[in-house]
Amino acid sequence: MMTVGNLKTGAAMLTAALAGLGGLAATPLAAQQADASSYGCRDLTSAKPMAFLEGEGGVFYRLNLDMRMNHPFSERAAASVKALSDALAAKGTTLVYLPVPTKSLAMPDELPPAAASFGYDGAVARKAYRAFIDRFREVGVPVVDTATAMRGAEGPEPPFVATDFHWSSTGARAVAGQVAETLAALPVHEDMAKTDHVTRKTETDKLASAMRRRIQPYCSDSIPQAETQGFVTEATSDSGGSTEGGIFADAESAPPISLVGTSMSAEPAFNFEGFLAEAAGAEVANYAITGGNQFGSITSYLLSADFRDAPPDVLIWENPIYNNLGEFGELPWLELIAAVQDSCEPVETTISDDGTLSAQLSTDALGPDVSIRADSGDANGRQASFRFRTEEGFAVDSTITRPDRYEPTRWFYQALAPLQRSDFTRVEVGFDQPATDDATIALCNMKDPQT
Repeated sequence: MMTVGNLKTGAAMLTAALAGLGGLAATPLAAQQADASSYGCRDLTSAKPMAFLEGEGGVFYRLNLDMRMNHPFSERAAASVKALSDALAAKGTTLVYLPVPTKSLAMPDELPPAAASFGYDGAVARKAYRAFIDRFREVGVPVVDTATAMRGAEGPEPPFVATDFHWSSTGARAVAGQVAETLAALPVHEDMAKTDHVTRKTETDKLASAMRRRIQPYCSDSIPQAETQGFVTEATSDSGGSTEGGIFADAESAPPISLVGTSMSAEPAFNFEGFLAEAAGAEVANYAITGGNQFGSITSYLLSADFRDAPPDVLIWENPIYNNLGEFGELPWLELIAAVQDSCEPVETTISDDGTLSAQLSTDALGPDVSIRADSGDANGRQASFRFRTEEGFAVDSTITRPDRYEPTRWFYQALAPLQRSDFTRVEVGFDQPATDDATIALCNMKDPQT
């Protein structure tokens, strides 16, 4: 017979048992994570604002970007790359695209078993990468097989920094060698001015890694520092060496190779421009920009006086493979192609007291292949606001903005095609900086580069 006392005792035992089960359900997962980690890391896969996976040997991966297997490259984006390549070729410049692979593609051996739990399949990733590379070749744009180069990299460190998303100097050197092989197979290589270079080792460079800073709070032990072996490259002849193009290098001594891209190319610790100069045997002007997304560096360069006055023999465009070239639609491409071609005729331009430019437009001269070039007269502008008016008084506004990480420019090209009409009779343009007295508006016809 159950008494009240027995009921109380049974209830207490049940409560204790449930509490024990609750503890077993809650704590072992965290304990297992910590036990599986070499650094006592927990909850990395749910970390905010970015989740991570801990791999072998102190290597960490971003759960989203580094585990991504498919990389969008639409038919329209491929056509845009080809159109830009053709426009550059008409100026005597060969475009070479350099897609930096994901860390998982370059370092598959360090991936943890948990990667498969999140859907990562190395065979699928390699197949998707190959399709991406082949698409460039199908449209006739030279492309560098970076993943193969980085997987075969030899050096004192892995091809990517263990606790960061950037390549290491070892990875950068391997890619530079692959670029040189790609260039050697191109017609432009034979006549390109050559300069010998030599590279020497320096001190280890510690990196200011935002990725490492985000990971460390989830780990009880200190994870490896984000660092890479330092190198410096110098020319061995009197003809010069690799240069930081900045914005902008001396046009009279412009190197035959210009490099645009992201922090992979801009960060001095990786010495990519130096390795590239040594491997290619030619001077390199580096115009890469940190934090400028896929278009920041190339837009700043192609709309600069450097490019306009002295187009290079080769333009190498470095971009992480996950940077979607179609992300911003057709507008960035239309401006780049119009800027390269610059097939423009100035129209009579009026400058108001507040610096606004205005010009009358002939509808007979307008069409979907026309862009309006607004020239502020000085390379200090980050924004141009266009207002197009029809004879009936209808107005369409459009603004071109250069983000802070971009270099300012004097030229802005607004394509008419996205505005979906060509019956404008007047255009007004205002800049964020004062226009000079020689500021102008011009009509530009975007020619088919192949004709």
